[in-house]
Amino acid sequence: MTSVPGLDVSYWQSGIDWPKVRATGRRFVLIKATEGETYSDPTFNDDWSGARASGLLHGAYCFFHPKQDPKKQADFFTSAVKAHSDMGELPPVIDLEVTDGLTADKIIPKVKAWLDEVEQAFGRKPLIYSGVSFLETSLSVPGGGPPSWSKDYPFWLSWFPLQYVDGMAPLMPRGWFSWTFWQYSETGSINGINTKVNLDIFNGSLVDLYAFAGAQAPTDVTSVHTVTAGDSFESIANKYGITVRELVTANPQLLKIDDKLTIPAAVAIPQESGGAAAAAPTYTVARGDTLSAIAIRFGVTVAALVAANNIANPNAIQVGQVLTIPLAA
Repeated sequence: MTSVPGLDVSYWQSGIDWPKVRATGRRFVLIKATEGETYSDPTFNDDWSGARASGLLHGAYCFFHPKQDPKKQADFFTSAVKAHSDMGELPPVIDLEVTDGLTADKIIPKVKAWLDEVEQAFGRKPLIYSGVSFLETSLSVPGGGPPSWSKDYPFWLSWFPLQYVDGMAPLMPRGWFSWTFWQYSETGSINGINTKVNLDIFNGSLVDLYAFAGAQAPTDVTSVHTVTAGDSFESIANKYGITVRELVTANPQLLKIDDKLTIPAAVAIPQESGGAAAAAPTYTVARGDTLSAIAIRFGVTVAALVAANNIANPNAIQVGQVLTIPLAA
C-alpha cells in the first residue's frame, strides 16, 4: 500500500514548531478551526499560518454538535477559515464524534445540512471524519449502513489498532468501503510538538495526494544556506523544514564552515509499502557513532530514531546498543 504521512492538531498541541514537524517527514495537517456555533480554537490561526509557511498541505475541521443549528455551525466555520488569505489545499472537514443525546434519524439530516452549506461556501465536497462506532450507530439508516449520499464524500476514518504497522489496512465500518485519510494513532510523538498528537496517513501516492488537494508540488530550489560553526545536517534540516534525507541527497559532501548548501523545496514524499509489512532493520552502535550520523546512513530523521528506540538522551547512545531503524518516510 502506498501512503503519505500526516497529522491533525488542535489547541491540545499548542506552541508547535512547524519546520521541525515538516522535517520529520509529515506532509499534511488537518487543523481544528471551530466547534459548534460559537467556539473558535485558540491555536487555529497560528497553526494555519505555521503549517502553510512550512510547506505542509493543510485543511481545517469543525467539531460538529448535532443539537446545535447546522447552518450556524457551517457559517461560523466558513468565516473562521475565510478570514485567512488562503483556504487551504485540503477540503473542509466535519468532525462527527458526539450525539448530544440525539438519535441517528435526527443527526443524519443535520449532518447533510452542514455538508451542503459548506460545499456551497467552498465549492468542493467536504471530508467526513468519524470513528467506526459512531458511524455504525449514529450515522446509520434503518436496515444498517450509511445514508446513500455518504458515497459522494471523501472519508477520513478514525480507528486505532493495537499496533499500527506500515502497510496494514484499517477496520472499516459497515457499509463504508473506501477511505481517503486514516487517523491511526492518538498517542504519536513528533519532533516539534511537546505532547502526544494524532497521526494520519493519506491513502495513495504523492501524485494522488496533490491531485486530491488540487495543489502543485513545489520543485524549485528555495534557498542557499552557508554553513557556520555548530551546524549539523539535522539542525539545518529543522531550520528549513525538510528531512535530513532530502538535505543530504541535495548536498552529499561533508559539512565544512562556509560551505554553500543547496536547500531543496519542501516536497511531499509518499510512504511506499506493499503486501506484508517489512520488518524494521537494526543497527549496533559502534565507537564514534552519533544519532545524526546513523540517521544520515539510513535515510531517516534523528527524531524517528529517538521515537523508535525510546531514547531519553539523544546525545548518550552507547557502543553496542542495538537500535531499531524505522522505515524511512
